[in-house]
Amino acid sequence: MTLTPPDQHIRRRRLLGVGLRADLVTTADSARDIRFADSGFGCDLAMIEGVDNLCQCLAIGLTTLRGSDVFNQRFGFLGLTPLSEQTSPILAREGVRGAVAEYLASDPRVTRIVDLQVSNPMETPAGAFRRVLDVRVDFETVGGDVGEVSTGGLASGQRWGDIDTRGMSGAIEEERES
Repeated sequence: MTLTPPDQHIRRRRLLGVGLRADLVTTADSARDIRFADSGFGCDLAMIEGVDNLCQCLAIGLTTLRGSDVFNQRFGFLGLTPLSEQTSPILAREGVRGAVAEYLASDPRVTRIVDLQVSNPMETPAGAFRRVLDVRVDFETVGGDVGEVSTGGLASGQRWGDIDTRGMSGAIEEERES
């Protein structure tokens, strides 16, 4: 067991933020909905913080087309452009990789990308009826934590946007199992 300073939780929360928990409605789509939690005094909005909040923000940003948010035209992801304009699978994949790297670099809470993998967007996996684009990004945060965001084949029915809680308490995973 490692001892941590009592204010480490407060610093991590300030560095990485706090937000409303927004879980996927279904694995067949990218739609999310807020979640409620029992507060002991009734029902309240469920919150998410630290690395989990950052991963959720990145997952939402990677599935929002840039310019589609009427309140923030600069929010979102430019990854559809290479998919729609490139005919070469290799150039399309590299264009998506570049767009993902650009999106993560725009978030000041991300210090560096450790690993970035993108599947071939033109391949149809064995047994699938449509193409699947799978993106997985491992990164480090300003707090020194490691996070992962994985699309897992967006809108393919697979689990998507799972949050890797390495270095965290695992409260999200425990809550998801119950």
